Amino acid sequence: ESTTQGQRLARTGTREVHLKLHCYRGAFGPWAAFSRRRAMPMSRTVLLSLLAVPASALRDSDGSARPYRLQRASPVTKALLAANVASFAVVQRRQRLFLALAKSNAALARGQYYRLASSCLLHANAAHLFVNSASLHNIGPVVEAHFGSTRFAALYAASGVCGNVLSWSLGRAPLSVGASGAIFGLLGGWAVFLASNQRVLEARGARNIGESLSSLATTCALNAALGLSPGSRLDNFGHAGGALGGMAFGALCGPRLREAWVPLRAGGPGLALVDQPLLRLPGRQPSGRRRGTPVGRQRRRA
Repeated sequence: ESTTQGQRLARTGTREVHLKLHCYRGAFGPWAAFSRRRAMPMSRTVLLSLLAVPASALRDSDGSARPYRLQRASPVTKALLAANVASFAVVQRRQRLFLALAKSNAALARGQYYRLASSCLLHANAAHLFVNSASLHNIGPVVEAHFGSTRFAALYAASGVCGNVLSWSLGRAPLSVGASGAIFGLLGGWAVFLASNQRVLEARGARNIGESLSSLATTCALNAALGLSPGSRLDNFGHAGGALGGMAFGALCGPRLREAWVPLRAGGPGLALVDQPLLRLPGRQPSGRRRGTPVGRQRRRA
């Protein structure tokens, strides 16, 4: 019976795959101008309007407020993409391993809670892998640049688990796999980042933030409608749980930007953009020009 369920799970409609990919691209249209050479995934209007303070000039003023930096590289996104492809290649030859790691409501009821996380690395077929990998490639570098690798990894993992928890608790999708819940969590976390920092970003010339928020809402609505269509195999509750988990993470641990006077290594204080989240994850933010680009307007006190 489990093998039959696994075979059914692998029959993902190409119509759903193409529609989901189109929705993800539309949601990040105004913000996905990603330059591979410089790895600066924010729109040019925003980047050019935020005047950078030299990385060597800034130091942390205290543990609660730190100069905000845009991260250039996206190592976690690349690692997740590689893990998705590698896990897909492995389980193609080992159906038992696929069934041992997939999110199974019956197995979860027996206490196999690791499936809440392991299923996020599995995909039903090549089309399923393609749409989730393409979505992660489109969304991941943007979110990782603004959240940083540590918060991005935590956001992705927490969202994927939250999506599976909601799906399991409501008894939906007895057997399911995929990273869609985690990807919806990235959408939710990004939406909270834009909403909570909209005033700060717009004060520096950022545009299309309202458009981006509307596109994110449209993406979620279209996927929900797609999941309710006859014959659909999409797990709406998994998507909703991931989005809600990502929004909660973004509200608690996501970047909260404000201007503050911070000590400069040159001597006097300077006005810069700092990140002061409600809950800070363990570990220090990356510093130095090689790892990140500090964002703010340099201004010294007389």
